[in-house]
Amino acid sequence: MTALQRLQEKIEQLKNNYHGMQHEIYELKQQLEALHNSQGEKQGAIDQLRAELDEKDREIEGIISKVEDLLA
Repeated sequence: MTALQRLQEKIEQLKNNYHGMQHEIYELKQQLEALHNSQGEKQGAIDQLRAELDEKDREIEGIISKVEDLLA
């Protein structure tokens, strides 16, 4: 095997490694984007649940106030 052939093989290996890395980077970017979107959806659900909890707290306070008025 000549030096030129060895060099050509090495170049092919490097090209294959490069293409493999490009594919891996693409997949990682897709995963990152999916996680980002998922996080946004979860945060929206958390915010909605907090708002519902605040509303329930206000309802409970109103009921307690009415009971106190009846007992007074």
